[in-house]
Amino acid sequence: MSVYPTSPFSTRITWPNPIEPIWQMLPGGGTRLPSWKRPDIGLCDRLFIGAVVNLSKETRGWGAIQWLGEVYQTSRPTLYAIGERTKADLLNPAYRRTEEAEIKPNSVDAPAAKTVVVTPNRLMRTALTLQFPVGSSERSAEDCLEVALDMGRSPAFLSHLLHEAGARAGEILEKVDHTPLGPAMQARDELFVGRDPILLMVEPHSLVITGLYATAERDAETWGCVLLLTQDRQVQIQGLAEDHCIPYAASCKIIHLDAAIQKDVWHPLADVGKVIHDVEREALHQMEGVEKLEKRLRKHWTEADFAELVKLSQSLEELLAQSERLRFWRGCLWDAVELVDWRSGEIRNRTINQWLAEESLKEMKKLPHPRIQALVERLEGVLPEMLTFLNGIEQPLANWQVQAQAHFEDPQALTYFQSRVARLWRLEHALRNGQKQFQKAVREAKQWLADRIVDDPATQELAEKLLSLLERVVRTSSAAETINSVLRPYLDRRRECTDLVSRQLFLNLFVLWFNLHKFDRGPRHGKSPYELAGIDLGTDDWMTLLGYPPD
Repeated sequence: MSVYPTSPFSTRITWPNPIEPIWQMLPGGGTRLPSWKRPDIGLCDRLFIGAVVNLSKETRGWGAIQWLGEVYQTSRPTLYAIGERTKADLLNPAYRRTEEAEIKPNSVDAPAAKTVVVTPNRLMRTALTLQFPVGSSERSAEDCLEVALDMGRSPAFLSHLLHEAGARAGEILEKVDHTPLGPAMQARDELFVGRDPILLMVEPHSLVITGLYATAERDAETWGCVLLLTQDRQVQIQGLAEDHCIPYAASCKIIHLDAAIQKDVWHPLADVGKVIHDVEREALHQMEGVEKLEKRLRKHWTEADFAELVKLSQSLEELLAQSERLRFWRGCLWDAVELVDWRSGEIRNRTINQWLAEESLKEMKKLPHPRIQALVERLEGVLPEMLTFLNGIEQPLANWQVQAQAHFEDPQALTYFQSRVARLWRLEHALRNGQKQFQKAVREAKQWLADRIVDDPATQELAEKLLSLLERVVRTSSAAETINSVLRPYLDRRRECTDLVSRQLFLNLFVLWFNLHKFDRGPRHGKSPYELAGIDLGTDDWMTLLGYPPD
């Protein structure tokens, strides 16, 4: 006989903390208010969500937010919003007075409804908000203003407002001092509206857009002007992360820019995948020919058809063998452009990676297919600039090791600690990119590091510095492509920006809004690009800078 009843938390659970058993014990129903966007989530559930969201990441465990989203069938922003509101209400002395009034609408003490006066300034702010972040067209914005404020404005008025605000935004951007960025890598890319290019410069870590220009050409001279304009804004270009566009190299020569060039590692290896697909498709086509010949030979056997069958079968086997070998060496090439080995945690160096890449290309060159030969020729031309990132990390890593040697007396202990922290960084990146098979490995690596740095601030500081050092390594131009993916929907809804002047004014507004908007999720959650970079414009409200402050 048990003296005490069995605790529900003693059973085997999914999370390291008893989150799921607590959720199972929550009562159904509960208080609901009509103002809630999700009235199906009651008060008990909201308090539970708020408690989980406001736990530290280490306490609540990996995957808790995703589990909440699946249980309550809601998005992550909604969960974070409920968490923020719960935290603010519990810290607010006047706890939920307005919603208590909603529960008792007939109460004598119920406050009167607030009347909003639609001033011209509020109208301007609403119209600009409908452009960023809403992204509505001018005619859609006209309908929204008519419904929401009973004050319709014509598309001509809205167009004039955008042009005027875009001109002011351009003046503000010209005066922004980017010195806090320090010597920084710049990712650059191109986006096309029809046949007209838009040239982009962005700092990869903070995602600060340092230049966004609507131009008529995309040649080397135009890109040279963009680089000069970027430098005029006090941007110290330490290096350029770019894809394999032909005018890029010539643009640096024209303005005599001596910067490290990091060619994107994703596009060339994606081209290898395309060649593999083409070779396999060719083999499939020959396989269909072999099957047709076999059917013909079953009905009527001829010596010529048999000879053709033998020739096709040999060609088919050769193509399949080349495809298999190319797939293997593609994996070796991916390994050659890695920064950290996910198996051992070893931080790579230029000598080892370049040797592996060159040996892989030598073996690929032995494959006789013309597509493979042309591919190897292209890869040999860009390989040195694909490994530039390994030169950039060499000196910062050496400085970190000197600092760490003062803390670790045993060199082997330092090497082991470095490899475990680097492996954690690599596994987290793999998990962030959707490779869910590393979930268990990430949890184990995090637990080891947490046990190692507990009650040891010096070791924790060293681990954070190494993680930051690895995070600042730039291997691809994905930051510029990310900005392009955000900008593209806005341009698709604004087909009236047909001339370069109006398009540039719109781009000025986009840059000012994006650099001052706060990220909703991810590692940059709650901060804007300018805030991450340490650039202060006096306010984080982009409409206030344009001359339309809140009423």
